[in-house]
Amino acid sequence: MSPGHQVTRSSASIAVLLTLLLSGGMIARAAGEEKIGYVDLGRVFDEYNRTKHSEATLEQRGKQKEAELEGRLTELKKLRESLELMNDEAREVKAREVEEKAESLQQFRNSAARDLRRERDKVAKAILQDIQTGIQEYGKANGFSMIFDARSLLYAEEAHDVTDEILKLLNGRAKPTAR
Repeated sequence: MSPGHQVTRSSASIAVLLTLLLSGGMIARAAGEEKIGYVDLGRVFDEYNRTKHSEATLEQRGKQKEAELEGRLTELKKLRESLELMNDEAREVKAREVEEKAESLQQFRNSAARDLRRERDKVAKAILQDIQTGIQEYGKANGFSMIFDARSLLYAEEAHDVTDEILKLLNGRAKPTAR
């Protein structure tokens, strides 16, 4: 047997061992067996009370910005309508004011959307960090060696799904905060 075949066989053995480990196969440990689970992170995020509370808060802020935008649009429409009643000289001066208001409105719209997107991203990041911490706490408290995200699994027995338990832990905590 050539040295190249030995490396290939050795690599194949390691690959089989890793496949068994990642697919939930039992591997003996000095103190017992490895305990492996998986969690549907998307479902946990969606069903986590803190996520729901944060979404409601962000939706409310979005509606406030939308109401402010509508007020500015109404003001702009009134200014445009008033242009029709003016003489040419006054209309020219007022037209510049209307243009400035239109530009200001567009800047407000862009800024509001950007601010809401940034806040949503910041909140989502904090929630995901909180979920990660909850999963780690659950894993340690219940003797898990590993908990995987279900999105990266090709197959797993449903008995290894700990999503409901993670949700119970997270939603059982103190009342959620917006941040």
